[in-house]
Amino acid sequence: MSELALVRLLPDLDRLARAAAAHGLIGAGGDLGYALHAALTAAFGELAPRPFLLRAEIRRPEVLGYTRADPAELRETIRLLAIDFADVVEPLRLDHIEVRGLPTDWTAGRRLDFETRIRPVIRTRPQGRDGPTRERDAFLETLDAREPPPTEAPPHRAWPLREDAYAQWLARELGRGNAARLEIARLITFRRTRVLRRRVRPGEGRRRVESEGPDAVLRGRLQIEDSAGFAGLLGRGIGRHRAFGFGMLLLMPPGRLVDGK
Repeated sequence: MSELALVRLLPDLDRLARAAAAHGLIGAGGDLGYALHAALTAAFGELAPRPFLLRAEIRRPEVLGYTRADPAELRETIRLLAIDFADVVEPLRLDHIEVRGLPTDWTAGRRLDFETRIRPVIRTRPQGRDGPTRERDAFLETLDAREPPPTEAPPHRAWPLREDAYAQWLARELGRGNAARLEIARLITFRRTRVLRRRVRPGEGRRRVESEGPDAVLRGRLQIEDSAGFAGLLGRGIGRHRAFGFGMLLLMPPGRLVDGK
C-alpha cells in the first residue's frame, strides 16, 4: 500500500453546484459535502481523497484531502475509470491536481498546529439498546450531564462553554489508539448546517436523508503520542461524516495557526 499523500484541487464551485443540483446531490441546506463525495468517487474510485476539506472561504477555493496513491497512480486512475457523472467531475478541474507525499515517520513527542472541520456529535439510543441511533450535539450532551443543570448562559458565555465541550470531544478523538494528545483548541467558527446523505433502507433502496447538526472549525496544537497511531488517524479522519467533508486534520508547524505567525 502506498504512503499517505496530500491532494489539492482547485474546483469551480459554481459549476459544481449547478451540476450537482441537476443530479440531486445537494440538499436544501446547500452543503456541497455529498456532491464532492460523489464527484471524487467518480473520478478516483477507491483512491478518492478521504477525509477531505473544502476551503471555500479563501480567495481561491480549494479541496484538500488524503489518499494512499502517488501522482502517477492517480492520473492513471482518472484516465481509466468510467465516469458516470462527467458533468459533476469536470468542475473539479483535475488537470490542476497537486499531490505531495507526507512524512512516513511521525515522531512521538512532535508538536504540530492543526485546523479541522468537525461534526462534534455523540451517538445515542434514546429508546434503549435495541432502538435506533441518533446523533446529538456534544455540547448539549455535556450540558445535560452537569449536576445541577446550568442556568441559561448569557450570549457572551455560550461560546466558551461550547468551545470547551468541543475541545473535550476532540481530545477523545485524537487519543484513539494513543495517536495524539490535544494541548490547546480554539473554536474558530460554529454554525448548524443541514447535510445530505443517501442511505440504504431494506426494501426502499437508496433514499435521500437530510440531517441537521453542529458544524465547527477548530484550530489548535497537538502532540504526537504514537507514530503508527497518528498516521492511521490522519488517513482515517476524526469523528463521523468523514467521507463528506468533515474530520480532516490540516497540519502546520507550531506557531503557524495557534500563535497567528
